Amino acid sequence: MFALPLLLLLGCTEGGASEQQELEATVLAKHDSAMARMGDIFKLRRNLRTLRDTLATHETDSATLQALSKELEGLNRADEVMMDWMHNYKAPDSLQHEQAMTYLRQELQKIERVQVVMDSTIAAAQKTYKTYEQQQ
Repeated sequence: MFALPLLLLLGCTEGGASEQQELEATVLAKHDSAMARMGDIFKLRRNLRTLRDTLATHETDSATLQALSKELEGLNRADEVMMDWMHNYKAPDSLQHEQAMTYLRQELQKIERVQVVMDSTIAAAQKTYKTYEQQQ
C-alpha cells in the first residue's frame, strides 16, 4: 500500500532532477558556444587596433578612426557582458528543485542575451574591419 505512493514520489523526484540536469546542460552548452566566440572577439580587437593605429599614422580622417574605435568599444562591452555572466553564474546545487528551475530559466535567458550581444557585435566589427582594411 505504501510502495505505490513511494514509487510515484521517487519517480517524480528523479524526473525533476533529470529535467533540472537537462536545463543546466542547456545553459552550460550556450555558455560554451558563447565562449568559443571569445577568440573571435580577441582576434578582431587586435586587428581593429592594428588597423586603427596604422590608419592614424597615415592621417586618415577622424570619422574612420572613430568608427574603428566604436567597434573596439563594442567588442570590449561584449567581452564584459560575457565575463559578468560567468562571474555571476552559480550552479544551483543548493537550491530546491523549483527554485533551481526558476534560476536556470533566468540564466538561460541571460546567456542567450549574451550570445546575441556577442554575435551582433562580432558581425558589426567584422564588417567595419573589412570596409576599412582596404584603406591601408
